[in-house]
Amino acid sequence: MHISIVTLAALAGSATAQLILPFGPYGGRIKAASAAGSSNKHHRIDIGAQSQRPLSGHSGFSATDLPAYKHGQHVLVEQDGAVCPSYGEKQWTGTIDVTDTRRLFFWAFESRNDPANDPVIFWMNGGPGGSSMTGAFTEMGACMFRNGTKAPEPNPWSWNNNATVVFLDQPASVGFSSIAEGGKLPAVDMDGAEDFQEFLNIFFRDVFPAKAHLPIHIAAESYGGHYGPTYVHHILESRRYDAPTAFWGNITSMILIDAVLDFAGPTLGSYELFCKDERGVGILTEDQCEKMLAAMPAYEKLARQCEQSLDPNVCAAGVAYADESINGYYNKLVEKGERNPFHIYRPCLTPPFCTNPYMGNFTEYLNRKEVKKALEFPDSFTYHNVNLDVNSAYTESGSAWIPTTPQVADILDAYKTPKFVDDGKSIGDIRVMALNGNLDAGINTHGNIAQYERIIWSRMGEYRVADWQDLKEEEVKGTGSWKGTQDGRLVFMAVDDAGHMVPGDAPEASYHILQRWLHNGWR
Repeated sequence: MHISIVTLAALAGSATAQLILPFGPYGGRIKAASAAGSSNKHHRIDIGAQSQRPLSGHSGFSATDLPAYKHGQHVLVEQDGAVCPSYGEKQWTGTIDVTDTRRLFFWAFESRNDPANDPVIFWMNGGPGGSSMTGAFTEMGACMFRNGTKAPEPNPWSWNNNATVVFLDQPASVGFSSIAEGGKLPAVDMDGAEDFQEFLNIFFRDVFPAKAHLPIHIAAESYGGHYGPTYVHHILESRRYDAPTAFWGNITSMILIDAVLDFAGPTLGSYELFCKDERGVGILTEDQCEKMLAAMPAYEKLARQCEQSLDPNVCAAGVAYADESINGYYNKLVEKGERNPFHIYRPCLTPPFCTNPYMGNFTEYLNRKEVKKALEFPDSFTYHNVNLDVNSAYTESGSAWIPTTPQVADILDAYKTPKFVDDGKSIGDIRVMALNGNLDAGINTHGNIAQYERIIWSRMGEYRVADWQDLKEEEVKGTGSWKGTQDGRLVFMAVDDAGHMVPGDAPEASYHILQRWLHNGWR
């Protein structure tokens, strides 16, 4: 079965992710550009800004090099700003053992404004298997690599201007997170759900108890459209049945950035982007557009079968058909280096990987001896921005292709659902904001607009007929459009001049959009 570069790129947390490409029409060229001597049935490829040699996907160290694993154990290291220079706010790195074999790493930046009262944002990049250090160092963190820089610089539009932001490497074995020797590698979305819940329990109970009462926002990008909904839904289910491990913190919202809930949306949206939208018209030929249009009915049938069955084989078959009959035309331009899977106006300067040769390499930076020492990791540890084995496990299991729209629907209606324990309260009151870059190819805005309108929940009718409003330059320092329910429970943002990584492409606009969201705006 052939799954294309663009589809797999859509799984990436950003353009820095390493992804796995099964054999297909581009296999020969990918093979020439990827690691020689691969022993499995996949070619491992690097699509993005931080090029590194394709390795096994595991960090290059023995688990015995790290402290022994013990459930509940945690380490907190205050950073002095030498590794990530900012404006003097407190920052910490640390780990939490969520089980006796799995350890999650985090990097927390306290709010620059009012840390005692400002909300807490948990950020997760995608992949699957992508490290959230991508977000920290190339999108909306306290410091950032920019074009031409070899070290990070303070970011004036960081999301921690008015919130404490925690970048979480998950699932276990991704980035600086790890698994004990003999531990099980995550392979499906649910594998990280209980670990995430336990992380929150320990984080607020033992590490930062003074922040336990604050509003919490879960932000997830790209394949985070699986992580975020799956994890929050699992927490709500735990609350429903008053499970002993249920996390009862004040989860206020979920923010999904260019996030894939179901590949049907972006696939069907690609015709509108490349054949009807003035931003994309001309990239493909009229003949290619006609062929895409002709393939739509058959794909729609496959997509509906996937949506109804939630069968990974059915869903994967739909993705494969789409890549051959609909997405393949743009994919070939990516392969030639003429276009980029993350931004329709950018070329792929280093085909077939589309790396950005001008941006500083944060992966290389985080592997410096002095950096690992500051983070209290042994010199034998090798940081990777994507765990390739996790990426392969998720795609091979089929979990990557199963829609998460049912989980999003449940989250939107959680405020109407009483707890199993009848105390008169609901299991949650969680708003959802989708933030999409209008120049993203893989998870395009047109497709995601249609995707959110298809979600079956109590206010779907109101959301569908809501009027689109302009994002005004004088208000958010950017343009685009937005719509939402009157109560602000579901809001969709379509941001101009931004591709797959909205906070990185439009830092000031995304910051102002976020601030209004944190203050219960966009109603």
